[in-house]
Amino acid sequence: MPSQQLDMEVMTPLMENPGGGEEAGDDEENSDEDRDPEVLHGRYYEKGNSQGITFTQALIHLLKGNIGTGLLGLPLAVRNAGIIVGPLCLVLMGAVCVHCMHILVQCSHHLCERLKRPPMGYSDTVAFAMEHSSYQCFRHNARFGRHLVNFFLVLTQLGFCSAYFVFLAENIKQVVEGYQGLNVTFANTSTALLDGATLVPSPAPSRTLASASPWALDLRLYMLFFLPFLILLVFMKDLKNMAVLSLAANVCMAVSVIIIFRYITTDLGDFQRLPFTSSLGKFPFFFGTAIFAFEGIGVVLPLENQMKEPKRFPLALNIGMGITTVLYVILATLGYLHFGDDIKGSITLNLPHSAWTNQMVKILYSFGVFVSFAIQFFVPADILIPPVQAKLRETWREPCDMILRGLLVCITFSFALLIPRLDLVISLVGAVSSSALALVFPPLVELIIFSDRPLKPAMLVKDMLIAVVGFVGFLAGTYVTLAEIISPEVPPEVLMGEAGNLTTLVGALGSSHELGGNWTTPSAGTVTFI
Repeated sequence: MPSQQLDMEVMTPLMENPGGGEEAGDDEENSDEDRDPEVLHGRYYEKGNSQGITFTQALIHLLKGNIGTGLLGLPLAVRNAGIIVGPLCLVLMGAVCVHCMHILVQCSHHLCERLKRPPMGYSDTVAFAMEHSSYQCFRHNARFGRHLVNFFLVLTQLGFCSAYFVFLAENIKQVVEGYQGLNVTFANTSTALLDGATLVPSPAPSRTLASASPWALDLRLYMLFFLPFLILLVFMKDLKNMAVLSLAANVCMAVSVIIIFRYITTDLGDFQRLPFTSSLGKFPFFFGTAIFAFEGIGVVLPLENQMKEPKRFPLALNIGMGITTVLYVILATLGYLHFGDDIKGSITLNLPHSAWTNQMVKILYSFGVFVSFAIQFFVPADILIPPVQAKLRETWREPCDMILRGLLVCITFSFALLIPRLDLVISLVGAVSSSALALVFPPLVELIIFSDRPLKPAMLVKDMLIAVVGFVGFLAGTYVTLAEIISPEVPPEVLMGEAGNLTTLVGALGSSHELGGNWTTPSAGTVTFI
């Protein structure tokens, strides 16, 4: 199988195997030895897949499946946790996520051996675990479990697509305005009072507001510009045809990350100027952003099922996720050290317009995200559209497919319009859906599968602790993010004044910019935001 073709198959990781929802026969009684996970794993690993992928290919695909847009938002996540607490929590979260991936693989193996079934996907694993549980309440709700997992899979993937809308709009807006030479500022002199905030004269260099520039467009207009192109892109239903685009996108994103590292390592700033830990109220934002970045559990089962030597997959998983975690921690820490509290929802938005390489980073990464939109979109489309088509006549199925694809893109576009802040979109998607898939379901599935025999206290405590942490993170992250969306908190360094020029300034900047420093209006003089 060509590498590019395999890459496209792996990038649709949440799809289930055909016939996954069918029974494969009655469950047979097994001895304790037959139900021993170690014995079952050994038998499975001996089978292998002669036409499958190598250890190196699996490792590469693991990296591709985990390193994406969420990487660029991690410096902001560290700001919401603190320069010491943030990196430590990223390492801890990485370890827990890797453990949950191992749990999911082991549970899938156990069910395959026990039920004599072919390899299963995520929702199949959950559904069959509940269906063959020793507790009647789980058996009666097995179908609900399948639908619940599929719901979170669809929600996660569509959430990714909404985040891509905001990412594309914010980065291209900066490129266009940077090229146009839009420098937003005011010029200086007096002291006044505006909305109770002190206006302090300052000799700092002034900049001039070009609010009349035709390129100072609202962020939502940039989203609207991308809408028809993304609709056309998702009409490509065979992802194998996108192999060349996918390869080019991966190269562009890799080059962009290298340039970002080169830039942020030029000046790391003063370590002591940053808080070691942040307030407890900001930590849920850290959780949502971090778990969004670590959401790679969907690629685990398909990759392991395609390996020539499945017994080597745990090693590939540990190495791949180890590299991912190290990359996350280094970029998040160095990015926060370099930009400090000015860090934005994506580190690319902090790169100045002065260097062409910085502008190129935004363009290249935007291209990678543009292509990734279609890849992420394929999963919810394949889950939602076929059941609708099955109820229609043959002649209506193709038009229905195109209409539903367009509607789903419009839904992600509408969500992005409602929340045009990349940091909030990432935090909300991570808290609501990624936490359930990565932290809540795997430990609960393990407890359900082995509920027919005495559980080890260590396993019970460990699984319950992970599931509770994931659920608390889901509740807290969702609550604080929705509260920020409904009633945004004005940062202390930003003043949303009602005076004419300040209102013009806010409108010209759009929601993707922050104010800070010294600003001057002809009527009010220099304004220092404090």
